[in-house]
Amino acid sequence: MSQPTATADPPRKPTGDTSLTVQANGATVSRFPGLEDEYVKAELHNGIVVFADIREFTSYMDANSDYAISLLACFRRVLSQCFSGKSLQANINERYTTFAKELGDGVMLVWIAEQGSITDISVDEITGLAFASQEIVKRFFELSADFAPEKYHVGIGIAIGSFQRLLYRDKANPTLFRYRDYTGGTINLAARLEGLSRPNGVTLCINALPLNKKKEIIACISAQDFKDATHDIRGLGKTRVYQWKLNLDEPAVNGAGPNGANASAAAGGPNGASVPAPPNPSPPSADTALPVNA
Repeated sequence: MSQPTATADPPRKPTGDTSLTVQANGATVSRFPGLEDEYVKAELHNGIVVFADIREFTSYMDANSDYAISLLACFRRVLSQCFSGKSLQANINERYTTFAKELGDGVMLVWIAEQGSITDISVDEITGLAFASQEIVKRFFELSADFAPEKYHVGIGIAIGSFQRLLYRDKANPTLFRYRDYTGGTINLAARLEGLSRPNGVTLCINALPLNKKKEIIACISAQDFKDATHDIRGLGKTRVYQWKLNLDEPAVNGAGPNGANASAAAGGPNGASVPAPPNPSPPSADTALPVNA
């Protein structure tokens, strides 16, 4: 007697937020509920914006997604370690809140001054982020060399200035505003600077700061091989920036990589043990609630 043939269960689609697909009162709920949140005001803030991105990542992902995911995991680990460090002055200063927006193979990080003016941004806060960015490029170069072609490396752009926080009303509590994004010229500038930094580099623009602080910053970063340059930036015209590029021809010293990057201090590659990242300074999440100002 023939036995019944077992049939495999049909493949299931990935489970998402059920609120996106259920029906309420006979009407289909929007699949993009965030687009229904109407921005009602913009708050002007100042602070520091960082864009970081892996060069040529899209073509790498198309060609070999498994290795590309390992590359992305390595990138995120190094970013977390270096930008979450408690020693960074921008993380120590309690007047800042932080915001991160993931962009696939890149990320936008913002240190938002909730009080004070742009002149209150300190020299140590800027130089600390510039040097942390150098360390990210160095560490990522060492880690990614084990499993990725040489051309897949990182660019980082840092801009200081003002930007707008976009606010919308909380649906459940109209007395609260929420936010999930920022916009403005400083955001765009940081993105442009990241493009100028590829491959293996950091570009910094401090034009919004007062002259005395500019001079102090320039003296500090020049000692770490940042060079003065002028670029014609789309939408801004000729802009003075300071750039550092990893010198691949510089000989290694005591087991270190180019420019003295030490692989032993790295976060761990896809085949190595990872080192726990330092504690995060507990930034507010996206869609953070704010009280409505009377």
